[in-house]
Amino acid sequence: MRLLCGDQAIDIDVQDAGGQARATVDGQALGLQVEPLAPGTFVFRQGDRRETFHCVRDGDTVHLFWGGRVYRLEEETERSRGSHRHVGGGLEAPMPGKVIAVKVAPGDTVGRGDELVVVEAMKMENELRATHRGIVTQIHVKAGDRVEKGAPLVTLSAEPTQPSG
Repeated sequence: MRLLCGDQAIDIDVQDAGGQARATVDGQALGLQVEPLAPGTFVFRQGDRRETFHCVRDGDTVHLFWGGRVYRLEEETERSRGSHRHVGGGLEAPMPGKVIAVKVAPGDTVGRGDELVVVEAMKMENELRATHRGIVTQIHVKAGDRVEKGAPLVTLSAEPTQPSG
C-alpha cells in the first residue's frame, strides 16, 4: 500500500500476525497493534505509544485522519507500481489501447501521482499518472492515437533543485 500526504509518499506493507499487524514502512519493520474502538475509529499501539485515528473509505481509497493531518491510503495496483516507466524517466503504455486525452504539455511541472494521459483499454479508461516529480520534456502521443504495450507516452526529466543559499 502507499500512504500519501501531499507530495510525500510512503510505501507500507501490512500483514496480519494473529491480531497484531506486522508493518514495513519504507523498508523499516515495525511491530504494532491496531484495535477497533467504533466504526471508523481505531487505536494504534506501538510499545507504550497509543494514538487514536479515524478512517473513511471512498472506493479504493481510505482517508486517514490522524494527528491533525489527513492521509490518503491507496492499495498499490499494477497502475501505481511504476510499471509504466520507460527509460529516460517517463510514462509508457501498460497495454494496447487508444489515447483519450493528454493532460499535460511540454514544460509543465508535475508531481508524483499527477494525471498525465488517459488511455482506453479493454473498454476502461485508465488514468496514467506520473511516477515521480519532474518536468514534461516530450509528449509522444495525441488524443486518438492507438498505442501498443510499452509505447512511450510522456518523457519527464527530474525537477531541478533550487540552489541553497
